[in-house]
Amino acid sequence: MNHLIIFLKIYKPPKPLNKIIDSDTSLKVIKKALDEAGIILVCGSPLSGKTHVVYSLLQEAALSNSKNIMTLESIAKYSLKGVNQCELNENIGFNMDKAERFIEFQSPDIIYLEGIKTKESFDYFAGLVYDGKTVIMEFLANNMEDMRKKMSFSDFETLKTLIGAMVFIHSKNSIEIFDKSAVQKYLV
Repeated sequence: MNHLIIFLKIYKPPKPLNKIIDSDTSLKVIKKALDEAGIILVCGSPLSGKTHVVYSLLQEAALSNSKNIMTLESIAKYSLKGVNQCELNENIGFNMDKAERFIEFQSPDIIYLEGIKTKESFDYFAGLVYDGKTVIMEFLANNMEDMRKKMSFSDFETLKTLIGAMVFIHSKNSIEIFDKSAVQKYLV
């Protein structure tokens, strides 16, 4: 006997940004970065909550302004109203090359991408920043020293200059926000 198993994805909205970041100064830094061209880098260890913070950022951007927002990710973890969510799927041919063409068609103001695997892809997304776009990216780092060590490679020189804000998740209860000048001082 064949059984049909249906998996339902239950979407609960991410926490509002002000429930994750409790400092008014830090909230202002993030909101400013969402309104300007640059990269918002969300960092932390595996399972630290990076993606949840990213979705809170996207939700904040969708609620607070009329910008065109787009995601490129393996699986959409939350359903966000006002955000064009795209799932990359090599099996049907929707890979990063096709996604880049889709970005050109959609012309988003803010774009989140789950991960960049090639230098060519990074160069493309850096070009979006130069075209006035905000790019939200995740970066895996176990702690701040690990972050500095990984960012010391020459491949990251361009990235470091484009970061408008950095969110570092130390733990579920400890999130640190860096503005552009603090990022530049810290990562140099």
